[in-house]
Amino acid sequence: MEIVGAYACSHAGLLITRSENAPAAQRDAVFAAFKEMGDAIRAAKPDAIVFIGTDHGNKIYPLSCVTQFTIGVSATAEGIGDAGMPKCTVPIHQKFAQAVLGGLIAEGVDLAFSEEAKIDHSIVTPMILAFGDTSLPIIPIAQNCNCPPLPTFARSHEVGAKLRKAIEAGPPGRVVVVGTGGLSHWVGTTDQQQYRRRPAGTRIEGGSGATITIDEVGPINETFDRDFIAKLCAGDTASFLREWDNERVYVDAGNGAHEIRNWILTAGLTNDAKARMLVYEPVREWLTGTGIIAFD
Repeated sequence: MEIVGAYACSHAGLLITRSENAPAAQRDAVFAAFKEMGDAIRAAKPDAIVFIGTDHGNKIYPLSCVTQFTIGVSATAEGIGDAGMPKCTVPIHQKFAQAVLGGLIAEGVDLAFSEEAKIDHSIVTPMILAFGDTSLPIIPIAQNCNCPPLPTFARSHEVGAKLRKAIEAGPPGRVVVVGTGGLSHWVGTTDQQQYRRRPAGTRIEGGSGATITIDEVGPINETFDRDFIAKLCAGDTASFLREWDNERVYVDAGNGAHEIRNWILTAGLTNDAKARMLVYEPVREWLTGTGIIAFD
């Protein structure tokens, strides 16, 4: 397979469900950038899109068996209809997904797989904003960004490099890769955030911490977001990996910011190619710093 494009973008369902709440200039800039990304992807004529997404709240792959990286290899993926997104059925390019699974295992990544794939708003939201529907074939990969212990940032980057090798070793075809998540955002009350940080083995009974409260507006660390984007756009992911760890990201950018792993994985896939920022807007009504970058 040939990689004919790579992008990273935010994925909050609030971009759609609260589209009218955001200042018009910010909303219009973000929506125009998603359209630009979608138009460029369609112009590249991929056979499939590899999405690197997130399992929010373990609604896809439950706490009974938490995996760090999981690929869907069924014929279709079921959109679960979370975060206000519609339920949907999305085709999976099964031949390519099977090749990526085998290729990553050959590269030393013990990738979990699902023969009953599900996806949440981390894939459905950008598909709707970029393409207007969910009909393009995908290869869905979920990275654990919410249920510690998480993959290290360095491991996410390494898996990205191995994913490139797995894709290139696969059958003939064209794919675009899109990593989704982040940027800075704080999700839920303090108690709900701490519930997710409890030690492994102590969360399965849930309780009040298992639900999430979504405020009308939320804090955003614009400095963090812009610095992170600047590093990736400069091809300098390495300096971020040296300077930041889980705790620093949690404190400075919020529990939701750990989804930047999906951006880092995509940067690793591109061999840290330089990138161009299509948009960045700190939209408090969407509770997240919202951005899109296109890798060269």
